[in-house]
Amino acid sequence: KIKRKYPVNNTFAWPTKEAAKVCGCSKSDVGPIMKKLEKLGAVTLIQAGKAGRHSGRAAIFRREV
Repeated sequence: KIKRKYPVNNTFAWPTKEAAKVCGCSKSDVGPIMKKLEKLGAVTLIQAGKAGRHSGRAAIFRREV
């Protein structure tokens, strides 16, 4: 679903809650899925997010492929 929404080399904020909603999985599954995509070279983690509803810092990724 990332391919549909974001063009190549574009950065995007990807909060865990939004990612779980889009992919239809639990919030605890989002981290391992994104790590796998990062390992495969599909995305790059620009800034790690901070846990908490009011932290105001979501994970920022860049789409590579």
